[in-house]
Amino acid sequence: MSYRIDSEWNAKNELKCLVIFKKLEQEGFPRGRQMPYCREMAQNTKLSAENISAKVGNFKSVAKINNKSNASINTVEIYNNYGHLSTNQIEEALKNA
Repeated sequence: MSYRIDSEWNAKNELKCLVIFKKLEQEGFPRGRQMPYCREMAQNTKLSAENISAKVGNFKSVAKINNKSNASINTVEIYNNYGHLSTNQIEEALKNA
């Protein structure tokens, strides 16, 4: 995977967004839950909650839950490699990222 040097996006932050997606999926995508998860992640990164939320939305699109989006090649690759795993398994992978 390739990320721009001047970007805060990396495999670790993408995996964190995938965890948010998986949590929302387990909860049945309840209205109003996505932003609190994104705000929580934003506190531990240099990414805005809105930017994180957009990435979670891209995972929804890749998973064919939302309409098609402009998800990055990296997002598609992360989903293809980790999307079948449980939240716990992804969080374990994060420890090694």
